[in-house]
Amino acid sequence: MSITALARWLVIVALLVNAAGLVTPIVNAGDSVTFAALSQHIALNQDWVNLILDGQDWLDKPHFPFWLTALFFKLFGVSALSYNLPGFLFHVLGAYFTFRLARLFYSPEAAWLSVLVFVSAFQVMQTSTDVRAEAYLTGSITGACYYWLRHDATPRLKFLLLGAMFSAMAVMTKGIFTLITIGSGLLAMWIFQRRWHEMGRAKWWLALLLTLLFTGPELLALYLQFDAQTQKQVFGQTQVSGIRFFLWDSQFGRFFNTGPIRNTDGNPVFFLHVFLWAFLPWTGVAFAAVIRAWREFGSSPAAQRTALVYLAASFFVTFLLFSLTSFQLDYYAVILFPFAAVVCGQFLDQLLKGSGHHRPLYATQILLSVLLLAMAFGMALYTDKAVVVGTLLLMLVLGLAGAQQLPKRSRVLLVFPLLGVALLYTSITLLVTLSYVSLGLAYNVDQALAAQTRSPIYVWRMPLVARELALYSPEPCQLARTSADLSHAGKPYYLVIRAAELAQVGETLAQAEPVAQGHWALEKTGLLPRMLRLAKGTEALEDVRVFRVKPGSR
Repeated sequence: MSITALARWLVIVALLVNAAGLVTPIVNAGDSVTFAALSQHIALNQDWVNLILDGQDWLDKPHFPFWLTALFFKLFGVSALSYNLPGFLFHVLGAYFTFRLARLFYSPEAAWLSVLVFVSAFQVMQTSTDVRAEAYLTGSITGACYYWLRHDATPRLKFLLLGAMFSAMAVMTKGIFTLITIGSGLLAMWIFQRRWHEMGRAKWWLALLLTLLFTGPELLALYLQFDAQTQKQVFGQTQVSGIRFFLWDSQFGRFFNTGPIRNTDGNPVFFLHVFLWAFLPWTGVAFAAVIRAWREFGSSPAAQRTALVYLAASFFVTFLLFSLTSFQLDYYAVILFPFAAVVCGQFLDQLLKGSGHHRPLYATQILLSVLLLAMAFGMALYTDKAVVVGTLLLMLVLGLAGAQQLPKRSRVLLVFPLLGVALLYTSITLLVTLSYVSLGLAYNVDQALAAQTRSPIYVWRMPLVARELALYSPEPCQLARTSADLSHAGKPYYLVIRAAELAQVGETLAQAEPVAQGHWALEKTGLLPRMLRLAKGTEALEDVRVFRVKPGSR
């Protein structure tokens, strides 16, 4: 089997394993619940201007991901699948443009290997179904980079418009800092080629102008929601400009820690630690590729050196900025992985076509593959989940059987690492999904109320639960912060409340009858150890009660 054919099949396998994570009745993460709630407001109220959370104006992230998710909600209904699907499609778009980027510089074999590395990097697989902004951002940034490179080589209206469109989509997803990631490689390439005049050419100023023009919907929405209504209270104050926040406070304000949202816990080596595990099983390949590229840079053809300059700048400039800021979350690094994947793809292509051996890398890939498999099975056995163990065993047998006819080099460098990360992703996804299906508060309350008479639902002082329950329930679901929120309900309703807070609504319960009770998990946040405790059944849970309240009855 040729390198191209093998890489294609492995890409399909990786995407199918990844896509299986979309088939879930629940939204698996706290941030995802919040983002879905924002999109739900847009879809249900036909309000494409305002971002509203828990009935209040929300100023943090730009609109684009919420607009797109709201569109899918309107087309397919509000569900976990319709929330996750657009993000996953942008992940596939990122894979497509990773291929197109690689083909600008390298062979078809290297391009397909680049896609394989990208779609099977552990954190990329996680963020493609545990959808936040990064899935949208990766597809937008890679698209913009590709079309700007095409426009640089051959100026055309098509490349100009598509480059500006994808750049604007990135800006409307995460802000103007994304233009640094999009433009850093191009700028470094010009400097390396001594093409200083490019910075002053009209075609690039027009590109910037069109990008800003295509960002207009975001600026208009922010103006209408905040700048035109300065009496609104945001961040505890009035006279807040949404446009200023978008252009400055959410970007430079966070970087310099001077904006309304601050953090002081940054670590300069945080993203180096993240890369070591988030890029698995290709971390060893990445370091080996960088070392070889550094050693051979001077003797490489000019085109190869230009490609390396572009890819290195696209990766390391943003990586350095991430490392210097105080706002650091592991999934931020995902937007840089396409550039690392292309470097790895070219390196793997050389190894697979070469006649020599690279024993240290072979040993590293075998070690990482075994480690990933051990982690996957270890978590399944630790939590005593037979269905997970059975699924992993089936995948392992099929994977090993399919690899038998392949050359040893392909098995060691490609198949075994992919098999390891696929099993780890499957193990974690199944454990998280099974845990939240059986223990998640919002999902289980929705199941308990499915057979009851339909009535509005009030959730007492649990914002995240109220948001998630509203995604599942066909009835209106609202957050109750005070007794006054309940007193004007008028008609019968359901009240979801922690047992520890029953005394706070004593008078209300005099008119209530119990409907359900359980020990459930409130939060969908936490590190892997908490997830394992939930799956094993050793995590402390909250005693929660559900009542049907009939105002005016005794």
